[in-house]
Amino acid sequence: MPKYTFKHAVWHEEASKEESGFMDLLPESIRSHSWRDESKEMTVNILHADAAVRGNEAIWGSLIYRQNPTDKNDLRTLHFFLSTDILLTNKLDYDEDEDMDKVKILQQMEQAETPIELLMILLGAMTGSLLHKIDGFEERLRNLLWKIREQNNKQTLEEIESIRHEILLWKNIILGFIEMKLVMPETFGRKITDGPEYYRTAARIGRISMLIDAYEDEVNNMVDMENVVSNYRGNEIMKTLTVLTTLFTPVMAFGALWGMNFEHMPELEWTFGYLASLVIIIVSTGILYYYLKSKGWTGDILQSIKNDSKIKNSRRE
Repeated sequence: MPKYTFKHAVWHEEASKEESGFMDLLPESIRSHSWRDESKEMTVNILHADAAVRGNEAIWGSLIYRQNPTDKNDLRTLHFFLSTDILLTNKLDYDEDEDMDKVKILQQMEQAETPIELLMILLGAMTGSLLHKIDGFEERLRNLLWKIREQNNKQTLEEIESIRHEILLWKNIILGFIEMKLVMPETFGRKITDGPEYYRTAARIGRISMLIDAYEDEVNNMVDMENVVSNYRGNEIMKTLTVLTTLFTPVMAFGALWGMNFEHMPELEWTFGYLASLVIIIVSTGILYYYLKSKGWTGDILQSIKNDSKIKNSRRE
């Protein structure tokens, strides 16, 4: 099991995921806990703290620091034990992004004054990785904002729901980091918050939390906007169908009347019966139309049709 000894702190890291040295180095009182076995199929973070004996404070547990948004079983976990003397961790994945550069992490650890700062450096690298992934997410979110304006359809709504799910995953991950930030002074005392590594990582966690909250508000506004547009379109469709049905009522009524097959129908003998029926239908439809227009029940429909035709013509030009 690799051991990194710095000026003021020691870090033990498992050489591989199959190695069992992590559990062997734990104190006997903590080794009896089965949290490592419980974390093999993790769904939530695991965190324990022990501050019963002053000078022998410790925290241990498992933190989910990376999650594939399309596969719930594809995640990365940090198993750790931290005391005032030593930091133990499992084998981490350093190859996925540049923020988890182990060489740079070790260089930064040379300046650490306590094992607590060693862990904060690791957490800082993980949160830096999250920030870079959030930058890519922000670009997708911006493109979606314009897509809502230019191409609002069912596919756009599905993309909004996908991004909304991803934000919930971000929030779920960052909650673990927030809890880690809070448990440090709770366990080891307030003085650790004065350390530069704690301050730097805590500020980064706060920045990520702020960004995720802001993105969540944006997505919620998108959903509200989508609901407003959908409701408006639904109302316009129902209104249009209602108006058209009402306008064609005279046609259907007189058509049904003169389509009867009774033997004695005086209109059948009229010389100008066909012309009279057309005039009656047109006049009654016109009267009904102007009545609806005077009430303001057709203005929006006609205006929207006119605007749609202008937009189509401008796009052709």
